[in-house]
Amino acid sequence: MNKIKHAILPIGLFFLLGFASLSTHAQSMLSIEEAIKIGLEKNHDILIAKNETEISKTQNNAGNAGMSPTIGLNGNLGFANVNSHQEFSTGVIQDRPGANSNNFGASVNVGWVVFDGMKMFAIKKRLNLTEELTALQLKEQMEETVYNIIIAYYDVVRLNNLLKAGKQNLSLYEERKKVAKLKLDIGSDSKVDLLLTQSDENKAKSELMQLELQILQAKANLNMILVRPADVDFTTSDSITINYQPKADELKKTTGSNTSLLITQKNQSIVEQSIKEARSANMPLVQLNGAYNFTRSQSQAGFVFLNRQLGLNGGLTASWLLFNGNKNKKLIEERQIRLLSQKYLIEQKQQQVDGIVFVNYQVYLTNQKIMDLEKQNLVDSKEVLMISMERYKLGKTNLLETIQTQKNVEDAQTRYINSVYNTKKAETELLRANGQLVK
Repeated sequence: MNKIKHAILPIGLFFLLGFASLSTHAQSMLSIEEAIKIGLEKNHDILIAKNETEISKTQNNAGNAGMSPTIGLNGNLGFANVNSHQEFSTGVIQDRPGANSNNFGASVNVGWVVFDGMKMFAIKKRLNLTEELTALQLKEQMEETVYNIIIAYYDVVRLNNLLKAGKQNLSLYEERKKVAKLKLDIGSDSKVDLLLTQSDENKAKSELMQLELQILQAKANLNMILVRPADVDFTTSDSITINYQPKADELKKTTGSNTSLLITQKNQSIVEQSIKEARSANMPLVQLNGAYNFTRSQSQAGFVFLNRQLGLNGGLTASWLLFNGNKNKKLIEERQIRLLSQKYLIEQKQQQVDGIVFVNYQVYLTNQKIMDLEKQNLVDSKEVLMISMERYKLGKTNLLETIQTQKNVEDAQTRYINSVYNTKKAETELLRANGQLVK
């Protein structure tokens, strides 16, 4: 019996190790902060959204709004060679075969719309709103990317913790196998105990291989979000930290900061400006015109041999479209319907955000409670396993009891690790819902 007792390493040693990180000096360390930084800099969806923002900034100018004057330069040059025959009332006849003539003209023209029913101001406001909209869409894409990075990163952490726990459990199976073999050798137990332990050990090895494959897939998934080759290996932190401590009343107040809700509201403002643009067609259009002209013409035929003119001219033109088949009226009605739909979308989005916050807040609270329970379950089940193993070594209990107590530990480990991960997911979703994930 002493052989059996000394053949087993102290069971408590495995649990004192907890989920301590393994030595992985060959791999680079990737923190969650560094992963987010890389993702925000390199993720293709974010880069595309940034380009859209730059495009809207470029388009937002007075010229596109129609506020600036237009200036154009015109010129013409012509030559002719004609046979001229002229008969005057005095009876004089003049023939000029092969008469040459040429003319040249140039002008600088300026046009400036000074009143268009306030359309230009509505367009400029719409361009401002569109620029703000693309900035919000960029933030929304950044939030989506950060959310995916956090979930993917801590999924790797979760799987690594499950793998570490699995390796600790495998060590216990190996030690239990030694006990069963020694008991068989001294004739205190049958071969059944050894075969059962061997079966459990093989199952644990199979599960470890599956976990290693899942870790490989999870790392590849995170690498793709970070726009890195899928085979880049790295290590992560070995714990999941829960920092957010939300309160229900505060969450209700901050849902108005939800980015998707702000985008819907911004779209409503854009539709309102489009209605103002359409209404401007019912008003008169007034434009200032000016030009500087230069013309010169010369001809060998005719009374005037040389004609040259230059100078400024200006004027004011006004127009008013009185009827166009009610096309503009129908356009205004159409956009008013769109505005009504946009208001419905805002109400719908607000309801969705409130629902997301409510559900995830309950998920967050529930998982915190589960996490505390499973943490205590893990401590208790480990203690029971230690007692059961000691009893098994001394022959005071059978193998089936030890198997059950070890299974209880494994289940508690899995539930605890998953509850911490689920709490982190709920925390991240709450931060995104109230617009606090990316500031």
